[in-house]
Amino acid sequence: MYAIEFEADIQNGTVKIPEMYRQLDNAHAKIVLMVNEESLLAQRETELDFTNTDIKAFSGRDALDIQRTMRDEW
Repeated sequence: MYAIEFEADIQNGTVKIPEMYRQLDNAHAKIVLMVNEESLLAQRETELDFTNTDIKAFSGRDALDIQRTMRDEW
């Protein structure tokens, strides 16, 4: 295995291989991306809001009583 290095822009999930490396068409390669902007790689946390969710398994029952019962089973 050998390494080549070039810079390219990623557009719509695609990296264009420079013409000088066209002999690599249809070859299998291990790709390592190095990006300057760390913010591009940071995963954004999604805030989950369950305040308006109705859980039918708990309807008409006290959540604390359910937890106590589950703990007693251990």
